[in-house]
Amino acid sequence: MPVLFSFDTETYPIQPGLLAPPLVCASIALEAAGSEQLLSAAQARAWFREALRAPDVELTGANLPYDLGVMCADDPRLVDAVFAAAEAGRFHDVAIREALLDIARGLHGVDPETGRPLGDDEGARYPLALLVRRHLGLDISADKHAPDAWRLRYGELDGVPLEEWPEGAVKYPLRDARFTLDVHLSQARAASTIANGGNLHAEGDQVRAAIALHFASIWGLRTHAGRVEQLRRRVEQEWKANRAHFQAAGIFRPNGTKDSKRLAQLVTAAYNGSPPVTPPSSRFPEGQVATDRDTLLDSGDTVLEELGKAGKVDKYRSTYLGKLEAGTATPLNPRFNVLVSTTRVSSDYQQLPQRGGVRECHEARPGFVFCSVDYGGLELRTMAQRAIWDVGYSRMADALLAKEDVHTSAAATFLGESYDALLPRVKAKEATATSFRSLAKIFNFGKGGGLGAGGMAYHARAKDGVRFCLLAKVADTCGVERVPVRVQGKVKMVCAACVEVSRRYGDRWLDAWPEQRALFARASAYTRNGQLVDVMIPGADILRGGCSYTQWLNTPFQGLGAVGAKLATWRVSREMYADRRSPLWGSRLILMVHDELVAELRGDCPNRLHDAAERMAELMRQAMREVTPDLAGAIEAEPALSRVLSKDAATVRDERGRLLVWEPVAEKAA
Repeated sequence: MPVLFSFDTETYPIQPGLLAPPLVCASIALEAAGSEQLLSAAQARAWFREALRAPDVELTGANLPYDLGVMCADDPRLVDAVFAAAEAGRFHDVAIREALLDIARGLHGVDPETGRPLGDDEGARYPLALLVRRHLGLDISADKHAPDAWRLRYGELDGVPLEEWPEGAVKYPLRDARFTLDVHLSQARAASTIANGGNLHAEGDQVRAAIALHFASIWGLRTHAGRVEQLRRRVEQEWKANRAHFQAAGIFRPNGTKDSKRLAQLVTAAYNGSPPVTPPSSRFPEGQVATDRDTLLDSGDTVLEELGKAGKVDKYRSTYLGKLEAGTATPLNPRFNVLVSTTRVSSDYQQLPQRGGVRECHEARPGFVFCSVDYGGLELRTMAQRAIWDVGYSRMADALLAKEDVHTSAAATFLGESYDALLPRVKAKEATATSFRSLAKIFNFGKGGGLGAGGMAYHARAKDGVRFCLLAKVADTCGVERVPVRVQGKVKMVCAACVEVSRRYGDRWLDAWPEQRALFARASAYTRNGQLVDVMIPGADILRGGCSYTQWLNTPFQGLGAVGAKLATWRVSREMYADRRSPLWGSRLILMVHDELVAELRGDCPNRLHDAAERMAELMRQAMREVTPDLAGAIEAEPALSRVLSKDAATVRDERGRLLVWEPVAEKAA
């Protein structure tokens, strides 16, 4: 019978570049009342070492990966035992458990009492104070956030004997250890009343992924001072030029503030007196003139279009430059949330601009080389696997396994042609063939989630800069007539011709992949009249409760991809930290971006570098094949080596097939 302890560390405050600060003390608790213990740093090291050696001891914590990182930074000899214990399922985390429970209840990230989204507490959606209030009915937030709270002051007590500590400094960690264990036990009781056991059977996989990602955060990324400075000069120059330009147009006042009234007048004039408006509110019952980026870009007014585009420069200046400059001195530490409602991973480093130089500011450390491995068309594979399990067949799976270009397959249906007839035209880059292949690609990656015609047209324009009416060659000018479309609760004005193209080829997309028509019909039947339903995420058998039409469609295949990607993340990380026989040992994972893993591989030996990159890709393929067994022959993942981050980084091999480090064209010329 396992023995469950709660385990919590107290440390010096987290500093930039130091996500595993020095250990000061630790606290533990068993189920029995009064079993809490406060351990000095030396005692904590000895206790933790023995706990790892005992196969019947399990640990639970509130953000336990942080505590594991602290202990391993304090004594790197513990790393192997930590990864072995995680592999054996001996670690638990009350925040991850609560997320699993809430996903089953359809309440992830939502306060069940108010229905409002939960606020983040230092990046965690389920801080201990929230869980204590939910499960134990106690409010401990004041002790957490008071200006003189001990939570951030334990560095003051480093080296001071425990018997000399102030009473408050002793009580705080003992209380947290007790509360953490009591919450864990309360969650176990709650799970018995929730469908699918509250998903707690999936906790081990999520905890392992969380450990791998936290260790990646600890390692972090570095930036290149020269490239950062070049980016700053360019951004500042563009920003100042934009401000002067828009000030001359009357949009900005001399003090730098925006003249909203003048901007609304310009938008109204550009739309011939009928501008898009914001949704009604209590303050503005008829809405206001919309001035969002989409409205500006579609205005047909040169100055307004320039203002819409200028937002990118503003974001570079306000969001990225400070971080990039900090990374020249200390590592940047991305923060990961291992479990959102679809079970995918989110982080504050997933939305780096693909173009513009932000990515290229990140450079591998001396002696290391970046390796990025991205699954090829993963959502198409998981969508096909879901259809096989739910419907019994998948035309898309047949095409993928036959190594067809599925975008050309769908385009052939759009055009009423055969695949064999259209493929040579695509390869020859014939204009109509390539346009419709591009159109089909957008539908292949977007339509499976159940977006309507208007939503598809809007997202194609907003995300990819694609205008359906031009791509399908049904109009010479986009946006001559606009219609209102509701997108994520907001009204957007979208080109009517684009919406009509989206409707027409959305129907033909369902003809190309008839299994999707069957799934769409089921989703419609299950969610008729706005009814919310449950859906199972395959692979991990995680239940997501309270799903809408689109959530019922997209959650299973997005979640299935997340299952495989997290499994790959854990296996890659485990070999990097704990398998000295692996060519990956000594390398470090740095990023997980949905379907892509990015690592710093040891670059001291070309042969080892090649072997490590190939091993990383193979581990990723193996993991995804396990969770998509019917698509195993279609899983693709190729490594690309580079010294800087770039979306252009490509797989480069020599005449023997050995991997080479890709270099940007500009650097080759230099």
